[in-house]
Amino acid sequence: MTKFEPIDAQTLLSTPLPPVRWLIPNLLPAGLALLAGASKSGKSWLCLWLSLQLAQGSEFWGRTIPAQTVLYLCLEDTYARIQNRLFRLTEDIVPDRLYFQTACETIGQGLERQIETFLNQHPETGLIIIDTLQKVREADPTTGIYASDYQDMSVLKALADRHNIALLLVHHLRKQGAADPFQQISGSNGLMGAADTIWLLQRQRMSNAARLLVTGRDMDSRTLHLQSEGCIWELIEEESAEQMAQRAVPACVWAVADFVQRQKFWQGTATELLAAAGIADLQPNQLTRKLVEFYPTNLAPLGIRCESRRTASARQLRLWYDDDDANDDKSGTPPDGGDIPETSSAPSSSSLKALRGNKALRGNKHGLCVATGQHFANMGPAPSPALPEVAL
Repeated sequence: MTKFEPIDAQTLLSTPLPPVRWLIPNLLPAGLALLAGASKSGKSWLCLWLSLQLAQGSEFWGRTIPAQTVLYLCLEDTYARIQNRLFRLTEDIVPDRLYFQTACETIGQGLERQIETFLNQHPETGLIIIDTLQKVREADPTTGIYASDYQDMSVLKALADRHNIALLLVHHLRKQGAADPFQQISGSNGLMGAADTIWLLQRQRMSNAARLLVTGRDMDSRTLHLQSEGCIWELIEEESAEQMAQRAVPACVWAVADFVQRQKFWQGTATELLAAAGIADLQPNQLTRKLVEFYPTNLAPLGIRCESRRTASARQLRLWYDDDDANDDKSGTPPDGGDIPETSSAPSSSSLKALRGNKALRGNKHGLCVATGQHFANMGPAPSPALPEVAL
């Protein structure tokens, strides 16, 4: 079978394939990788220290890595500068598996052949660093920026995949800010689209602290908090994507969650909820928005259910805690509206037990009011038969 022939699913599932080769466990697999950061942010120091650790088979940010040959193309440096940096990073002994080069050909003009020659001479090679990507590219006015970016990256990716090595490209950020940090990478989306792994180094000028955002096809996204100690980037803390998501949840959401879990049931306006839960320095509409935003990912898994209704004079919230639903992920059952008081309160346990049973108003784990079939965030103006219109 050639690479252009399809493979059926049954054959694919029954064919043993080699596992992903990790140069650094859960951080840098074989394939095409991109390290992006602002100018003078410490990218080259990071690459040099990484090269030293990998070439001597040492530890890297708490991860044991086997010794492998590394080729570092320092295309913006001189051998004198590299030597000076090595003096600052090493003692008397340096690994003999580490090679440097300060000049090479460009993509499509001999670079691939040079790399192939090195790999034939050093088949144990695990990592090749090109610092920087722009130094090995030729401007092509006949193609668009996306097509040019993707074409150059695809050539290098094919080379990395063919030899099962990691090819790390050092690149810059654009000066304009962006809501998504990865959108600050200079160039088009073709760079990110072709890369298997992306490292984004964020550091304020003159600061010794930085963040390394890591994402890729073969790993979960994570953030590494780093600190520069003697030209070495030391790991201070590492956060997984799940931990980052939890940290992004505002304190007011956790305050409401704790309040509802204690009260079991609550009804009223957002203004009253702020007072009842002891939340300060927040507007009612801001609280409602945060509850809507984080309901599916943070409140519903805890067994907290929400309904929202527009009455004649105000929007009413109804929140209740279904402990059984939090444990077994079954649909929650809100209290019936027959005996709901006209002020914010928590009914007794006997009242709650008596109020369960009206299927028309039964909520579910997706935060729908089943009476209308609408989502929590999109409740219409029609009053609920289970929620009397209260003038507040």
